[in-house]
Amino acid sequence: MADTVVERLQRYLKANPSCRDVVDRTFRPCSPCSRQVIEAAERDLGFALPAVLRDIYLHVANGGFGPGYGVMGVYGGFKDDLNHDIVEVYRIYTQGDPEDSSWIWPRGWVPICHWGCIIYSVVDCLTSPHPVYFADISAKEAGTAMETILHHHKPSLAQWLDDWMVGKDLWKEVWG
Repeated sequence: MADTVVERLQRYLKANPSCRDVVDRTFRPCSPCSRQVIEAAERDLGFALPAVLRDIYLHVANGGFGPGYGVMGVYGGFKDDLNHDIVEVYRIYTQGDPEDSSWIWPRGWVPICHWGCIIYSVVDCLTSPHPVYFADISAKEAGTAMETILHHHKPSLAQWLDDWMVGKDLWKEVWG
């Protein structure tokens, strides 16, 4: 039986208990969260998280690992540099921008990893196998389509995680 990305991540984090971000700051995985926390986050988001992400939060870590400035968690987990978890960041982006009517954040696209300078890796929670995109929020100009800041990166969240664990430079893959 093939092992899952969740099992590979468990082994990876056991062998590599801390991560370094892009400015060489060290961070550690947070403790896994409870089913009640996941259910509350999904209720507040309005949709289910991908099974892979759900299982990671429940059985591996509630964020605090990964590339960039780290994978963010749900309530009580690892947060971005502005102290937001994935639910809070998603809520902020889905509120829209009263000064820019072209700001329409895609439903179900949840920022999960912060890279600095308002750039996130975003997972499409509503489309299997849950592709991952880079979203360069800082590049959005008023009146331009949201698609101008979204860059397809990986066909699935599992592939994104696997590529990070084998040492691929996810940042350079998109930004060169």
